[in-house]
Order: sequence, then C-alpha cells, then structure tokens
Amino acid sequence: MANKALYSQEVYAEGHLVDSGVMSTILDLIIRSGGQFNIKSFEMGHTNVDKTRTTIEISASTPMLLEHIISQLHLHGCMIKEDVAVSLKPAPRNSVAPDDFYSTTNHTTEIRLNGGWHRVRNQRMDAVIMMDNGKPRCVKIRDLQKGMPVVTGISGIRVIPEFKERNRSVFEFMSGDVSSEKKVELAVGEVAAMLESKKYRTVIVAGPVVVHTGGSDSLCYLIENDCVQGLLSGNALAVHDIEQALYGTSLGINTKTGRPVEEGHKNHMRAINEVFKYGNIKNMIAKNALTSGIMFTLCRKRIPFVLAGSLRDDGPLPETINDMVEAQAAYARILRKADMVIMLSTMLHSIATGNMLPSKVRTICVDINPSVVTKLADRGSAQAVGIVTDVGLFLNLLARKLRR
Repeated sequence: MANKALYSQEVYAEGHLVDSGVMSTILDLIIRSGGQFNIKSFEMGHTNVDKTRTTIEISASTPMLLEHIISQLHLHGCMIKEDVAVSLKPAPRNSVAPDDFYSTTNHTTEIRLNGGWHRVRNQRMDAVIMMDNGKPRCVKIRDLQKGMPVVTGISGIRVIPEFKERNRSVFEFMSGDVSSEKKVELAVGEVAAMLESKKYRTVIVAGPVVVHTGGSDSLCYLIENDCVQGLLSGNALAVHDIEQALYGTSLGINTKTGRPVEEGHKNHMRAINEVFKYGNIKNMIAKNALTSGIMFTLCRKRIPFVLAGSLRDDGPLPETINDMVEAQAAYARILRKADMVIMLSTMLHSIATGNMLPSKVRTICVDINPSVVTKLADRGSAQAVGIVTDVGLFLNLLARKLRR
C-alpha cells in the first residue's frame, strides 16, 4: 500500500467530461504528476445536454507538488471552490501585468465576481483577463494600461473545455493519419453542408498555393455565393492572384497548360507594378484594369480582407499591412465573429490565426502536408481538423458539391 500523502485538496469539475475524454485526462494527469486521487462523488450525464459532475480529492507529498497538479487540472476545467471570487490586481505600468497574472487558454472561460459568473469576451490563448467597464475580456499584455484591473491566480476562474458530441461526425476520423481520397470526399461533403446551412460565419485563411494549384475560380465561387465572410492572407496570395488575372500565369507558369511562359518569371513583379500605377487594388478595379480573380471578387462583394506582410514580400502591395502588431489586430477584428475558419495551405498564417481563436470555433485545415495540422495542435489549436489533400482539388470538389 502506498504511503498516505500529507497534503490534499478537493477539486470540482462539471461539463461533458466523459464525452470529451476530459475525465480520463484529469485522472491520468494526477498519476503522471506523482499525485493520488479519490473520487468523492460522480454524477453522470446521460444526454448531449446533461453535464457530468464530479468532486475529486487530490493528494500529494508536498504543497508545491499539490499546487502544480491543481494548476494543471485547472486548464481542464477543475476548480478548487465554486463560490470563491476572482482576484484582481492593477497593472503596475503600461504593457506590464502583475507577476501572478492569469494566462488564458483558448477555451471558454468565466470568472466569478459579485456573486455570479461572467463570460470572458474575446477569448484567445496567451492573453490576460482585464476588467473593461465591469466586463472581463482578453487582451494582450502589450495592450495593458497602468492601473487596469487584471485577473490573477486561478481562484474564481472556470475553464470550460469544448466537448465532442456523441453523434460523431466525419471529422472524427479525418483528424487522424493521412486521409484517403474517400475520406476527403466525405469531409468535403460535410464542409459543403455546413456552408450551405448558412449557420456559420466563415473566414478563409489562404496561401498563394490556392492560385498555384488552380483553386482560384472555385474560391471565387464560394465568395460570390456568400459562403465567405472574411479572408486572411499575406501579400503573396494577392500578388499571384493579380498576376493570374492579368497574364494567365502564377509564378510564371501558365495556369491552364502548366507550362512556363517566356519571361514569365517577372510577371508577378509586373503585377505589383500595375497595382502601384493605380495606387491600390480598389482603384485598379474601379478603372476596370482588374476584372477577375480573388481580390476582384472580394472587393466587388465588399468582403473584408487582411494582407499581412513578411520579410519575404516583393513590393509589397499597398494594401499589405507591414506593422505586425497592426496586422494581428486586423486579423483579430475579422476573426471575432467567426464560427468557422477554413485554412488553405498556409502554415504560418494558419498557426497565427489558430492562436487567436477560441476553441469553440470550427477549425478546418486543408494541406497536402499532414504535419501542418500536427503543428497547429502542438501550439494549442487542438480543435483543428485536418484534411490532407491538394488544396486546389479540395476547392474544386467543394465548389462542385455546392453547385449541385
């Protein structure tokens, strides 16, 4: 028999603990961390609506180990006491949080204040919670102003992990290893059904591979038919989209024949030059100098978009935001109302976007490289579902499904 631990603490959790595997994660974490547990009560939920409730006594050999275990369990929805108010401390200086600030997850979070629970707004990972006119919201540390009340510690904070429904969808088996074409067809059908339902405010995160692989027309079809409410990308997507619209090439390759054209290597630079002639993309469209393509369709439909710059950019185009803090804020504004995000073959922009999303947002990552989905999950976007296929093929299949 193991020696009885000297230090113990009861924690409480409720939610879809069994459906989402949270219960087994909690118990496994306690054991792996060197602690012991005793389940004091367990009330099982029986439907998708019912919640499971449990009280667990955690025991550990030292106070430090016990504190470590409880802090880890907190990320999975465990609380010490349900009726303890949250702790607030003022920010000591601009862009500086109190030393014991609470660092957020991407899961739905509530804080207890004035005897009630309050939902935190603008939920995202790696932020702090501050009180804004009596309402809690997530902000980056850099946005703190001296004296702002900041949530500290873990008392009075309730994390609500996302749950998986009992009626598992096709995405359950899409999230595993490399998908077969049959699974891709099924996943495309599911995405098409969600877009057709009009229940999801959908944001597209796209890389220039969309143009290179022949997916432009299909993406334009989605935009035209009100399936897209925002687009996030970098300078390259717009450059190669305009190159294709003006010269029929992408990176100097004819997009219809797949063959290089003479002096095609400079076509993307010619495209940038043409945009600068007119001042920006919108002026170019107004003068009928740009009459097709993704950027044309976005502007004509008045769909908001953000182009975030990087060190590699040629030009960049006038619309490209080169201040990274400003670009992050612009991304966040468009993502704030998103219910679904479809990431199309752009690892860096996908990971950056994932860091801004609450876990409740449907996140679909389409890439020929399966490691992109893995990297998303490793960086906290565990809700991301991977469809491993050529992005042009995916878009063409999706547009075909929607046309039917």
